Amino acid sequence: MKNLNIGDTILRCRKEKGITQEQLSNMVGVSAGAVCKWETGNSFPDIELLSPLARALNISLDELLSFNSKLLEDDVINIKKKLTEVFIQEGYDAGYENCKALLNEYPNSVYLKLTVAELIQMYSMMYANKSEKLFKPKMECALKLLDQIVTSKDAKYMSKALFSIASIQMMLENYDESEKALKELSTSSSIDPMTIYPMLLQRQGKNDEAKVQGENMLLSHIIQSTSMLATIANISISTQNYENAQIYIDAIRKIQSLFNVGLHSGDYNLCKLYIKKGQLDCAAKYFKVYVEGVISTEYDYSNNKFFKDIQLEVAAKGQKSVRKKTYQSYIDDSALNVLKGLKDYEEGIRLLKANLY
Repeated sequence: MKNLNIGDTILRCRKEKGITQEQLSNMVGVSAGAVCKWETGNSFPDIELLSPLARALNISLDELLSFNSKLLEDDVINIKKKLTEVFIQEGYDAGYENCKALLNEYPNSVYLKLTVAELIQMYSMMYANKSEKLFKPKMECALKLLDQIVTSKDAKYMSKALFSIASIQMMLENYDESEKALKELSTSSSIDPMTIYPMLLQRQGKNDEAKVQGENMLLSHIIQSTSMLATIANISISTQNYENAQIYIDAIRKIQSLFNVGLHSGDYNLCKLYIKKGQLDCAAKYFKVYVEGVISTEYDYSNNKFFKDIQLEVAAKGQKSVRKKTYQSYIDDSALNVLKGLKDYEEGIRLLKANLY
């Protein structure tokens, strides 16, 4: 997947140097029209002009020809968008192969390694058969990339890499390795600068930017808070302290209802709690409540009064595709088989199937 060519490189470097097409043309002895054609891809410079062009743009010949070119952050962001589309539209294996090809093409891009590792982890749920034979090698590939980032000591990406390592190792039940990564993360990043960044922007008069950053931070903290509540609830369930578990799950449901986030996972957790307690009619009731809630949830935050300025990386079309896979996973969830035959459960399943197509 080539994302840079000689015309793109000439255009980018010329703008970085702050020179016009006419100025560049005078430096290498051609017309301004010729430079324009190079930059638009309608023609290419003669081979004898490559060295003068590289000198004029103050870059190496290899960079001019995009040999081992260094990816800019914007390049990686664009690559991520394309890879996301591949994962969603063509499936996990196609996305994974595209990721490997890009890593071979740009082996030294730390940001690309982080992006690929995150995508491999994020879309692993798309495997129809999540057997250890298929799942574990992909996670180990992501871990290898993340370890390379940590080894690079690149301060800009190291904290994210350590957090992802901790998350993946926990998924693989390598709890000591997960704890090790978290401890390293706590020592390398004891203060999160993003907690004060929106305030700084506001004091600088950058209110629009401050609002977007504030909304993103608020959403992040809400997601983290509900995740912690779910963890504590699961601990209570494991010790059969169902009363405490319901307190935590009710808190999740109230937060999700107030901020209109979370795809009603609290309702689903309550359904599972009632199954544990043997109250199957209540479980079926809240399964239907969950289904109705998740189906009615919009695919972005444009109408959310708290988060309307947040733009999701995956567009509505992609969100719909992911949402349908979620519907299918609940239809296939064997843990819910005990609810079969109950009116609310069967109605919930009917609604899920109706929204698959």
